[in-house]
Amino acid sequence: MRILPSLRLALSLCLAGLSTAAIATDAPIPSDLGRRVSLYTAQPTLGESLAVKNWELPVGRMTFNMASGTVVPLVSQGRTLGFHFKGKGSFRYRSEEPLERSVFASNHKHNLEKHASKAILSEVNGQQVLTEEIRSFTLWQAGLNLAFPAGSAAEVPRDSFAADWTYFQREGLGDRGQDFAIHLANTPKATLVRAEITGADSPFIYILDQGGAQREWLWATADPYRPAIYDGLRRILLSEQPIGWTWKAPLAPLLNLTAVDIDMKAGKGGADLKVTETLAAGDEGLAVLSLNLYDLVDRAYKRGIYKVSRVLDAEGRSLAFHHRNDTLLVQLDHPHPAGQPFTLTFEYGGPILLRPGGDNYWELGVEPWFPQPDMEGQAYTVHALIQTPKDDVPVAPGRTLRRIQSEAGNLLEVRIDKPVQFFSMFAGAYSLVEDTKDGLTIRVATYGNKGGSMQKRLIDIARQTIGFYEDLFEAFPFPEFDIIQVNSLGYGQAPPGMMIITNEAFDSKMDTISSFFTKGINQRFAHEIAHQYWGHLVKMPSSEEQWITESFANYASALAMRSMKNQGTSAYEGLLSRWRNQASAYAGSGTIPFANRLRWLDDPRGSFMARTSLLYEKGALILAAMHKEMGDKAFAIFMKSIIANFRWKTVTTASVEQVATMAGRKDFSPLFRDCYWGTQMPPH
Repeated sequence: MRILPSLRLALSLCLAGLSTAAIATDAPIPSDLGRRVSLYTAQPTLGESLAVKNWELPVGRMTFNMASGTVVPLVSQGRTLGFHFKGKGSFRYRSEEPLERSVFASNHKHNLEKHASKAILSEVNGQQVLTEEIRSFTLWQAGLNLAFPAGSAAEVPRDSFAADWTYFQREGLGDRGQDFAIHLANTPKATLVRAEITGADSPFIYILDQGGAQREWLWATADPYRPAIYDGLRRILLSEQPIGWTWKAPLAPLLNLTAVDIDMKAGKGGADLKVTETLAAGDEGLAVLSLNLYDLVDRAYKRGIYKVSRVLDAEGRSLAFHHRNDTLLVQLDHPHPAGQPFTLTFEYGGPILLRPGGDNYWELGVEPWFPQPDMEGQAYTVHALIQTPKDDVPVAPGRTLRRIQSEAGNLLEVRIDKPVQFFSMFAGAYSLVEDTKDGLTIRVATYGNKGGSMQKRLIDIARQTIGFYEDLFEAFPFPEFDIIQVNSLGYGQAPPGMMIITNEAFDSKMDTISSFFTKGINQRFAHEIAHQYWGHLVKMPSSEEQWITESFANYASALAMRSMKNQGTSAYEGLLSRWRNQASAYAGSGTIPFANRLRWLDDPRGSFMARTSLLYEKGALILAAMHKEMGDKAFAIFMKSIIANFRWKTVTTASVEQVATMAGRKDFSPLFRDCYWGTQMPPH
């Protein structure tokens, strides 16, 4: 059982002089999933309004001050869902989390301060405090003992509520109805609050979740990126704070996915899928599951539409579900005990096979194209049976059980018997060349006869790189390795047993091993192969720990370069110098664990560079500093010890620090405190 934190922030609002006439009696919560979702999705009834003055309402680390104005309760199905306030007021939000200090300040500076917002971020008693004047806000709640102060009757602020309702119903701002449906089903005794705030010059969203998430968030909102094409709004995370736990010791996942069986029948643009999954609850009392699954891939152009037809339990009985905003809720017939496996089968499909830029291939990649919990709950084996038309040659990672091509079409059956994340597949105008040696099959899939002459060469380069990593770490984690060409430039990805790489890798000029180990596409090639160890054999438990994959893979690629003859040492030193220059430029913008929070609307390239510099480069420099301090032998023990202790599991930074201290026989906690959790640069 996952214990809820003792700090429950008891939010009884029983103030002196309560007006009991303003309190609606709570009716039983509806049991039907659709009704649960609609409870907080459908527009509520406005109750009797009251004039309020100097009403101060604390909720978690947020305090609302309603100096003067009107408050009206929101009622639906006999329940008080919250209230709407219109008038003169303010909010005061405090961040007690020192680890988010730099990223909070950075996102405030770029997204509010630079736009002359009246939202002020200040320092009070060692804490960051954000204050803002407000014109109105709507507070939605479940679990509060909600009552209102005495006051005289006032005119119902219908226009104010209607304007706020319309704005906060727009896409991009989260799904209030689904969030409350999950909460009411799984943790009804805990508190969930969502405040939709119209500030003096900027809207905000605040959420307190003492149930499943056990976190507190504050977002600013922004206009659409391309309003002429898509009017969905954007949220900019300002603060995210744990309740009753710490980032250094994260919570166990609420739901774990341990096995996936995929039966896919693909056409030219559409597909039908039957996916059977083995799941296990990480906490007791999960009556409704929340899974990530696309419902619409491209919202701007309404392309990539997923339609779920049925969700079945192990006995073949249909279960209630709700699919919206890329989230699939499933109502179980009964909660399963924590840790006890159970199976669900999902039948779905539609026109989901999008071909980028009109190219003759499609990709189902590292995104929610099959139902899956959040990343920390993903560690699953895979069996997949893929059927495609004749012209679409399928490619998928894993041990190949069958590959059949006939006039009727293609059939590919694969299996991965180790727990992985990010299972992906391709199909299209691919030509395959493969080579098996010492039990490892390396396969290259070139697209549209582009770079076909490089297939054998890429196999040789991959095999040499894998050989280096096997000496440095251990045997390659997978029996087959697929290198997939995509018709684009400048990126790579590494699903399990697979590397997705762009056209540069198929350039025939790359004709010597030394030219391979240079910056740019060549180092990226080595980086993506390293992900088979750092990303799959050893996994990151959350986006806050992404350096486990990116920094470790980056530094592994630098070590591969250093091992090469001729320019090896100079290339290694050149990489470290380049990483230091780039990371130094953005070190003050945030910390490595919160690099994914950086989002600057006025400078998207800058926030991209800051994230990359922290996650890929500054983290790699921490490893380089440890390597220099430990020496080659102890550092090799350090890397191998992480793999030995966390093989096919997730690892936290706290555990990495412990292993480093043991392997290096030195206390590395100051390095992690200052350079990983803090904004200082690692020593040369």
